Amino acid sequence: MNYIREFFYLRKSDRKVILTLLCVIVTALCVIFLTGGDGESNELTPADTLPAKRDYRDSTRRQTYREHTKTVYVRTKVVYRDTTYRRGKALNEAEYDSVKAHYQMKIKPGEHVVLNTADTTVLKTVPGIGPYYARKVMEYGERLGGYVCVDQLDEIEGFPLDAKNYLVIEGASPRLLNVNTLSLNELRRHPYINFYQAKAITDYRRLHGPLHSLNDLRLSKDFPPEAIKRLEPYIEF
Repeated sequence: MNYIREFFYLRKSDRKVILTLLCVIVTALCVIFLTGGDGESNELTPADTLPAKRDYRDSTRRQTYREHTKTVYVRTKVVYRDTTYRRGKALNEAEYDSVKAHYQMKIKPGEHVVLNTADTTVLKTVPGIGPYYARKVMEYGERLGGYVCVDQLDEIEGFPLDAKNYLVIEGASPRLLNVNTLSLNELRRHPYINFYQAKAITDYRRLHGPLHSLNDLRLSKDFPPEAIKRLEPYIEF
């Protein structure tokens, strides 16, 4: 009450200033109370009644990533679609080679390729032979020292038998192995000589001297008649 009594003892101009300040403060408090304290209107605008726009950037990134990974998968796994094969079946290298060979430019029946002089490009013109088997034929021929018979291609796993009808041997001159001078490791590199056969050769040389014929090994259990016959074209003394 003393404050009120003292208020009336103030000069008239001072009382006006104080009252004006009180009105301003009360007005400000009312505005804050009515607007919720954030200074924004509670009235709904047309934008508030519409659903929020969806941000498609994340979903677009996910879709792009899925398409990218799918592309990488297809590129690293050979897939061939044809009535001959189950749709979408993943082919191994030999199967893909056979399919690709079917659609390449091939020689016609009655035409032939000389086996020992053909390179991979020429071999791929043979029906049934594509890049995979062309490479296998060249690699095996190098290990043998040259082919002496077309039937030796049967020793390549999965080789298409019909392809042999287009291949011939002319003037075979295989690389020869001197069984009296080569070491055990050098002998066993040939596809027709395994470790035990190479050891039988070196043991014979050590015990009996140089070989004069493969028939010298006929008493060895490691050299049955068919092994001697198969090896004869590649041996020299």
